[in-house]
Amino acid sequence: MNRVLTFWRNMTGAERAVAIAATLALAVTVVAAPFALLKRPEDVSNPDAAFARNEGAGKERQPKPAKTVNWTRYGYDLGRSKFLNTPKIRPPFRKVWKYKGDQLIEFPPIVVDDRLYFIDNDGVYFALDAKTGKVVWKKQLASLNASSPAYFKGVLYSVSLSPGQALAVRARDGKVLWRKPLDGRAESSPLVLKGRMYFGNEAGQLLALDIKDGSTIWSTELGGSVKAAPAFDSGKLYVGDYGGKMNAVRADDGKLVWQTSDLGLGIAGSGRFYSTAAVAFGRVYAGDVDNRVYSFDADTGEIAWTFSAGDYVYSGIAAADTKGTGPTVYFGSHDRNVYAVDAKTGKEKWSEGAGGQISGPATVIGDVVYVSTFSGNATIGLDLGTGRRVFSYDDGEYGPVVSDGQILYLTGGVTVVAFEPVDIGNFSYKTNKGQKGIVPPHQQRKATKAARKRKQQAQDGRPGGSDGGQQNEPRPGSGGDQQSGNG
Repeated sequence: MNRVLTFWRNMTGAERAVAIAATLALAVTVVAAPFALLKRPEDVSNPDAAFARNEGAGKERQPKPAKTVNWTRYGYDLGRSKFLNTPKIRPPFRKVWKYKGDQLIEFPPIVVDDRLYFIDNDGVYFALDAKTGKVVWKKQLASLNASSPAYFKGVLYSVSLSPGQALAVRARDGKVLWRKPLDGRAESSPLVLKGRMYFGNEAGQLLALDIKDGSTIWSTELGGSVKAAPAFDSGKLYVGDYGGKMNAVRADDGKLVWQTSDLGLGIAGSGRFYSTAAVAFGRVYAGDVDNRVYSFDADTGEIAWTFSAGDYVYSGIAAADTKGTGPTVYFGSHDRNVYAVDAKTGKEKWSEGAGGQISGPATVIGDVVYVSTFSGNATIGLDLGTGRRVFSYDDGEYGPVVSDGQILYLTGGVTVVAFEPVDIGNFSYKTNKGQKGIVPPHQQRKATKAARKRKQQAQDGRPGGSDGGQQNEPRPGSGGDQQSGNG
């Protein structure tokens, strides 16, 4: 200390001023550094990133108006766009049937050849008649499940959490064809392509199995547990992991093509990807628990943009390019909102409150995006262009809807409900409490009666009167006031 004091006394005034300034600057740096590390990184915007509007999202298997389409895997297409491009499936609907089970149906069914296939949380496999909702067969093949099966040539391919296993099950009767134990639990909905079954597990592996016998073709170690379902495009599989990395893996041999870390939470660490990515427009879109949605260049892994929501984005991303909206991604968040974001730039187009936290995927059918709220127990549908609510049903939790191009199948907590589009002309109708865009049976009868009356008046040459009714339900995109409902 004496040496320091002597040194100080021998300094000139100018030297002392410099020393004081340097000491203060060092103190500020020492104090500020931890805060800088703690600070959440800013969002990324790279306007020069590659973008290809003509790739993916609606370009695969657009159904013809009079035909049904098979929804054979979680997310609909190979890129998991969660988008069925059909103009027919839109409100108003009428309820056709309702199935009620005993346990949570966390992941939505698949629909193939007039049957619905799904697995409840207790590992019970179900086949329902798509026209009636009646159980064709059911079998308990696991004790814990959180995924959808995939269908290929008469066989259902699936995984389970407990026991950690992969299975091949005959679709017509539920007979197990083969069963393979895994190194970890699995809730990654499989993708079946070219004789292989692709999925991830909690041991951090992405696997390719031979669909004939379940033998391992390759296994690739990623950066953490793999919960999301892999998406496919141009020879590569895309999947995020719980180490906070998005991965591109060559489907042929399992070689890692690129791996990109999320921006994370500052010193608090990385986020993690639960969200199943959508691959479209030359990009990979996925949500993260660092509250962001990411857009990656599918070829290089470069981050094109990030978008911050107010809370976790567990929701699987839906990607769609429709007339009047352009390339857009849709998703929900734990912040209780649904978002529509420009797929190229990451700029918000609209956001709307959902009435509860959203954990499951957004799904686009026609010109409506559907989400379910697990804290609001409801399913809502929003117009793609405006975000205006055009549908609501007072049941829902995680997986919202799927469709065969003719019927909309909605997954509630323990239910599956079938809705059919109904043409009631300009008839004004009153919905039941907690519902929107659903015509009750007695209102359908009134609409039919009013239509017959108009037809008879036209034949008699008399002017028609009002259809009557108590509340107008505008069709999506038609404008009009928003009706409130549960969720």
